[in-house]
Amino acid sequence: MDEEGPRPASAENASNDPVSGATTLVSSIGADSKASGWVGLIANANSGVGAGRDRVARLVQALKRKGLEARVAWSPADRRLMVEQAEQSPSCRCLVAVGGDGTVSALINEKPRVPICVLPAGTENLFARHFGLSRHPEEAAETIALGRVITLDLGEADGQRFALMAGIGFDAEVVTRHHLARIGHSQRVRPTSRVAYVEPVLRASFEYEFPTLTVRVEDPEPPEVFSGSIAFVFNLPSYALGLPIAPTAREDDGLLDLVVFRDPGPLAALHYLWLIFRGLHLDRPGVWHRRVRRVSVSSDVAVPVQLDGDPSGKIHPRTPTPWAARVLPRAVSLLVPERYSSTSARLIS
Repeated sequence: MDEEGPRPASAENASNDPVSGATTLVSSIGADSKASGWVGLIANANSGVGAGRDRVARLVQALKRKGLEARVAWSPADRRLMVEQAEQSPSCRCLVAVGGDGTVSALINEKPRVPICVLPAGTENLFARHFGLSRHPEEAAETIALGRVITLDLGEADGQRFALMAGIGFDAEVVTRHHLARIGHSQRVRPTSRVAYVEPVLRASFEYEFPTLTVRVEDPEPPEVFSGSIAFVFNLPSYALGLPIAPTAREDDGLLDLVVFRDPGPLAALHYLWLIFRGLHLDRPGVWHRRVRRVSVSSDVAVPVQLDGDPSGKIHPRTPTPWAARVLPRAVSLLVPERYSSTSARLIS
């Protein structure tokens, strides 16, 4: 990884937040003492109405009771500014993504060097669920005050980071259709639910052509080439509905888990889904699982890509450089609750 790694937090005086009316920033302490400094809250403005804004307000108050002051950023511009301020301020304890997996993705793509945490407020919340991060603001404040941190890998594809997975092919087609339905004519992303995926799944099943993907494992050696219709690159084992597509994926092993499904068509996809539910797919012919540091994917036609559940463009044919994903070892630090089991966890100081 060519960027500097994440840094721990330390201490400094708090200041007023002109954006939210909350105040600012934090340091690190043990579980039995009061913290000081500031915490940056990166909130999803589209879910930040009604209960969403109430959850942010509750977290601000819960942090205050722990001796921590909070600053809230609702817009992408404020988010970028807050990440810059956090990097320059020794007293920033952490940055907290308040929202779903898309909010987490937006934060990690700002390349923060201070620890991050998550208060889940989305539909799936796969990242938060994997690490046992609570939806309750009071429990999130407890995790932040405790200061128990782990360092985890990220994936990167065409310059964009992902924490969960990249999907290429049918899965990404469904994600793209769902995203376009959420936007509609308003260009404002509307809230969603699991039921909202039913229509894009059905439409994609009838209309998607399942073009052939050429998947090349470039690292580790020796290189391997697979031909398939759907491909996934996992950093964490988490997928929607808890589907165990890559159950052995780990966040701290310096590797990504590649899973390629060979056979095209909606009936084959339905068969693979049944095998995944039963945990049998990795043992079947035509399903390949490799642990990789770098992989590239190409196709003779344009193929959609999704990263962490959001559309990420397409793999275009006849481009000089194929689409590629690589692992970024130890790319971000994460505050986790005491119940999350990890031998590498430490207290920030």
